Amino acid sequence: MSIQSAEKIYTHNPIQTLSNGTVLVDYGPMRMFISVFEKGKPLVTLAKEGAHLAMGVLEDLAKFLPLIKRKSKEFEIEDTFPEIVRRMIEATKKMEEPDLTPLAAVAGTASDMVADFIFSRGGTKIIVDNGGDIAIRLREGEVARVGVKMEIDAKQPTYLISIDPTMGIGGVATSGLGGRSFTKGIASAATALSQTAAFSDAAATVIGNFTNVEDPNIARSLAEKIYPDTDIAGEWVTVKVGKLSQEKIEEALNKGLSKAYSICQKGLIKGALVALQGNVVWTDSLGSLLRKLE
Repeated sequence: MSIQSAEKIYTHNPIQTLSNGTVLVDYGPMRMFISVFEKGKPLVTLAKEGAHLAMGVLEDLAKFLPLIKRKSKEFEIEDTFPEIVRRMIEATKKMEEPDLTPLAAVAGTASDMVADFIFSRGGTKIIVDNGGDIAIRLREGEVARVGVKMEIDAKQPTYLISIDPTMGIGGVATSGLGGRSFTKGIASAATALSQTAAFSDAAATVIGNFTNVEDPNIARSLAEKIYPDTDIAGEWVTVKVGKLSQEKIEEALNKGLSKAYSICQKGLIKGALVALQGNVVWTDSLGSLLRKLE
């Protein structure tokens, strides 16, 4: 995800309460949904406290934007950095990818910070969805059901995952073509599950990037030609993917899946799913968790 300045002239309240008790934070580039429950009962006041924190986190981040466009490998984490910056650097450094910047984990990290803040104050189920990068915090007896799409811009999910506190899953994130962030790959969706949304976000970015093949039907551009203030200037990103042969689709999916297994073996994620043009693969660890929706 690319962050622009949090400064914006508002004609509406950036914090809104929806009819189901979910709180929406619509602030600068952030569009975050915060749901807090106590054994099924919405805790709107606590969700609003999380919303105010989210706005403060974004403002902290905006001050450090020039710094965090550098590659994560160049950083030593300093105490003077805001917590969100420290967490972003940590998550992306652990992926051990030379071209990754801290911004590869920005949305997931913001979700984590809001979820952790709320969870320390109450609630039995907290779900913070920041543009599809989701932090989940559950107490004993609670279950969260998360939809998984095969295309980022699909209206409905294809699969459903039920998550309980024993699984060690606190984050679900999706990257791919058509999302808010640039991708170097061609996956229509790369979804990662991890202990935190920050790790899920960084891992999904990496897995999506690895679904890269050469084909005349794939259009690419230098990132800065699309967004001059990008954190990955000089790098080629995917703009459009036309119809591909089954061989090319399988090549791309296998590259993404191989990278997912590599990240799993490091203990950084619990599992991943990769989809492209109606085809889908996933790690063995995810097979028993996925339920296809009719």
